[in-house]
Amino acid sequence: MYKLIITLFFVLPLALKAQQPLTYRSVDSITYRYYLDGEWNKLIKTGKQALDQNIDFEWLRQRMGYAYFVKADYYASQKHYEKALGFKESDISLEYLYYCGIYTGNTANARYHAANLSSGLKEKLMTTEAEAISSIDLEYNYKTNNYLERSNPTYMRAGISSLLDYHVSLYQSISTYKQIIDSSSVKQVDYLASLNWSLNSHTTLTTAYHYLSTNIEGYKYPGHLLYGSLNTRINRYSYGFNGSFFRYDLGSFFQLGINAGIAVPGKSGLYFNTALNGLIEQKASRLIISQVAGIRVFKSVWAQGLITIGNIQNYTDHGGLYVYNSLDPTVFRTGGSLFWYAGKKITFYGNFLYDTKQIEQTTNTYIQQSFLGGLIWKL
Repeated sequence: MYKLIITLFFVLPLALKAQQPLTYRSVDSITYRYYLDGEWNKLIKTGKQALDQNIDFEWLRQRMGYAYFVKADYYASQKHYEKALGFKESDISLEYLYYCGIYTGNTANARYHAANLSSGLKEKLMTTEAEAISSIDLEYNYKTNNYLERSNPTYMRAGISSLLDYHVSLYQSISTYKQIIDSSSVKQVDYLASLNWSLNSHTTLTTAYHYLSTNIEGYKYPGHLLYGSLNTRINRYSYGFNGSFFRYDLGSFFQLGINAGIAVPGKSGLYFNTALNGLIEQKASRLIISQVAGIRVFKSVWAQGLITIGNIQNYTDHGGLYVYNSLDPTVFRTGGSLFWYAGKKITFYGNFLYDTKQIEQTTNTYIQQSFLGGLIWKL
């Protein structure tokens, strides 16, 4: 009996204390102690309890943001630092929002917040308002097929990125394509200019012009593409709309599309993105469905899988960068990519695609396999 009395004597006061509602003062004191002691899980738990009781203030959000940041949950960290920024603009919140943007691959978001940093922090983070050339990228693509009337095509591309200010960037690319089709030599040279404007920390407007010059046995067929998109990323969720108009000697093509994606909580970095695009040509239309899934394989290595269903002839992809206008349409595509972040400045990537292609004006098909390698170098 005496043991029960002793237990109640010590446990009951603690239980009653735990049931007492939190106050601004107690939350501030408890979360600050957890912050100093590195008790990140306890800090987050207390912070959630405080928010459930409508206790909310800048330091609480900053501490919760830092706790999630240490746990490498950058999307949750971003959410709380954005809330902290709503109380008062501070370099602490802006700096970690910059890091969250970098670590989630959202450079536009990072630079949007960097614009409001103090000059000292801008110098510390080595961010500049404008750069004539901020990065370059190169890629080489070799394709093989099992159809004797088509040679194995090659594709090479080089691009440069320029920062016009903290909210606007310019990307330019030039590429070449070569193939023998029915004993005729086909060559194509492309040029792309893409302007990206961050309307706010989450929304980006993209406009692009893509010029194509196709040469078949000395006869030239120029093409012009206009592209536009509006994309939003709010923490783990993304969605967007895009449209393009492509015209060359073989016709005019309108494309309208929507896309949506989600990053799954956890250290795996698992994410999914679905895109639906409608292609309209000469009073006919077709639907193209594309599904992408990616995951972190190692600390600096990511893998991504792709499946595309539908006829993608004269289809525009990757913000107007790629226009699939080859003679034989691809009617099914699957494949995968690997990205290796070899350092802060160098990224290597490889890509494999397996295409089912349909011979022009027939129902016969053949298989084409594509092997691509490239790199991105941040200067």
